[in-house]
Amino acid sequence: MKTNKSIKFLIIVIFSIFSIILGIVVGGGGDNFFQIIQIILHKIFGLELSGDIPKTMVSIIWNIRIPRVFIAFLVGGMLSVSGVIVQSILRNPLASSYTIGVSSGASLGIGVFILLETLSFSFSYFVYPIAGFICSILTVIFVISLSKKIDRNMGNNTIILIGMVISLFLSSFLTLLTSLKKESLSSILIWQLGSFSSRGWGYFLSIIPFFLIGVIGTLFLSKEMDILTFGDEMSKSVGVNLKSIKIKLLILASILTGASIASSGIIGFIDLITPHISRKIFGANHKIVIPVSLIIGGSFMVLFDVISRIIIYPAELPISTINALIGTPIFCYIFFKGNRR
Repeated sequence: MKTNKSIKFLIIVIFSIFSIILGIVVGGGGDNFFQIIQIILHKIFGLELSGDIPKTMVSIIWNIRIPRVFIAFLVGGMLSVSGVIVQSILRNPLASSYTIGVSSGASLGIGVFILLETLSFSFSYFVYPIAGFICSILTVIFVISLSKKIDRNMGNNTIILIGMVISLFLSSFLTLLTSLKKESLSSILIWQLGSFSSRGWGYFLSIIPFFLIGVIGTLFLSKEMDILTFGDEMSKSVGVNLKSIKIKLLILASILTGASIASSGIIGFIDLITPHISRKIFGANHKIVIPVSLIIGGSFMVLFDVISRIIIYPAELPISTINALIGTPIFCYIFFKGNRR
């Protein structure tokens, strides 16, 4: 049994490596594979470049495309782990970071920064993840506080209902602000559609701390997440402090989601479908589901980004469009096949 799981995990790792290589090599313009390999070896090991490789190509591959692929992988992985957290807390296979208002909170915060135009582009890659995290945390705190007042035990249905109401309110408020400042309409609309375009090493480095804190923190709470899936009463009977664990996990989800949205815009479906795929392959043990979801989600996001780049080259499709078009049939197949009576 362990050998079987090890083989499956190895296949997933190989799949992720393949997706990353594909993301780096495929750009939509028929790039030379061997020239790209030379550029990577030159940057990492200092090997000499062939004379026929232009400096502009070196800059595009190393400073634009490679960090873009790595950011796509991190964002996909972070959103997937966030989806695992939310589905574990709420014991709802249809739950995601949008369900509890985390995504809407982060979107509103970053949207306000874009609308006010108070940040220069050179510093935005560092400030946006922080702004997204702070606003998503504030949203989570508000949802938790309101849930406690209505339901002392913070029942899952209470959290879901309040989260959905807050999410709708914040999304509507952002739409209102955007409508009032029409000159920034195109900027906020492009960001909302989601893209990894023009994301360099600065963006990549800015989300690394959020990635490490969110993923490592979630792994430390994997046993508690296993217990939560059995229900509130069972969790209490084995001595789990439900309120404390739920609050910690919601904060971790907001860290992962806030930084992801800040780096790429609003991207859906990946946090919904990836946990289902991981559980389908490896079962419900969160110690395995968390890293597997991270790898699968990151790989899918890189592949979706490749498709968005090449399908109408030299223009790009919004990444959220590709996610929805591909993610919807995948989710329907996995979810409805698993729940067929």
